Amino acid sequence: MSKEKILREHEISVVYSDRDWQILNSKRNRATYLLKMFAKEGLNPYIYGSIARGNVHQDSDIDIVFTHQIPSYQIEFILGKNGFKNYFREILMATPLDSLKLYIYLSELECITVPLSKLNMKGMEFYDFGGKANLKQLKSNIRVSGIDKRLVLIKPTSKGHDEFSIINNERIAAKELGINIETVNERKKVLLKREKHGRTGVFLKRTIEIDESTEEVLKKLANKKSIVRKKLYKR
Repeated sequence: MSKEKILREHEISVVYSDRDWQILNSKRNRATYLLKMFAKEGLNPYIYGSIARGNVHQDSDIDIVFTHQIPSYQIEFILGKNGFKNYFREILMATPLDSLKLYIYLSELECITVPLSKLNMKGMEFYDFGGKANLKQLKSNIRVSGIDKRLVLIKPTSKGHDEFSIINNERIAAKELGINIETVNERKKVLLKREKHGRTGVFLKRTIEIDESTEEVLKKLANKKSIVRKKLYKR
């Protein structure tokens, strides 16, 4: 339903087809299963992005995020307990100002994000910007408003969703999402820059091998990079 080209002066209402609802329900059922897996252990992550908003397509990612620090071994223990073994892990830090994050890829379209250092307010609002929903909301078939990579705000309706470009509508978008205008402007700046120059590299990226633990790799990174030490010290 969505493409990543940034849209300007754009405002339409979208009515979902039977196929759209089928894909959405299938994606949400899978997301519900994954969130339940952690809820049984007393953890409450969110689904964020298109699955939370509703504007999905067949290849939409199922993105799960923990917004508070959870020991990585606890997450991996739960995954192993539920039969997940051959997943891919990497540690990322987009810029020196961002938090350290662990990304666990269960499959090509399923990813779990775990903060390894504390998320600041902007870091937390990043997920509100895109739209996030918890297990209770998924069970209740609630979809939430959020902004996609086209810089278009998606507002769910009973038949599909309404959407409009946030360019020159930043304050309206911030109010709709309940986040700071600074967060909206910062994300807009990043996505407009990406449109012009393409994706750029990240400050830190480290793949975790099968025989390595996340904590082991973090220790190695901290020994080499003072900025990693500082981030981890704040934990």
